[in-house]
Amino acid sequence: MKSFLSAYIEFSDNEYEQFISKAKQIQIKKNEQLLVADKVVEKMFFIKSGILRSYRIIDGVDITHHFFLENGFATDYESFLTGKHGELYLETITDITVYEFNRSTFFSFFEDFPRFEKIRSVIAEYAYLQMVERLREFQTKDLKERYLNLINKNSKLFNLVSQKDIASYLGVAPQSLSRIKDSIRQT
Repeated sequence: MKSFLSAYIEFSDNEYEQFISKAKQIQIKKNEQLLVADKVVEKMFFIKSGILRSYRIIDGVDITHHFFLENGFATDYESFLTGKHGELYLETITDITVYEFNRSTFFSFFEDFPRFEKIRSVIAEYAYLQMVERLREFQTKDLKERYLNLINKNSKLFNLVSQKDIASYLGVAPQSLSRIKDSIRQT
């Protein structure tokens, strides 16, 4: 996490130690729930290793919202910011190691160390840009282009994540994704 943060802000070893002391490092097995919908989100995670998936249940259907990879933050950011009940579930796709931050401790740290406020901006900007990119892809690209872009950005997902979850993320049924994969193999 230190190298991730140092890309955005300068800090002393002591300041970093104070920041990291606000988190607890935990290891979690594959297929565990970290967050559940309909509760206020009180935790944010920095992923040291592993992959997380967030999803919604809409009319009984599991719809993948996002994949979170190592060296990034993961949470239901809307609920984390607003204190309102969240809509997302967050589960481990692989065994993971994360730093877990409590919401109140996280925000109080920024009050004590205003220089670190930039980290909050970086997290918010990253979340915003991810959603803008995703919306743009759905509006301007067909399934084949979205699939190829996902491979180019996150090829390791395809070895670790089920086709059902990838199809859900791309907004299609697994059968449609299979057809696209077959057409790509034939070209």
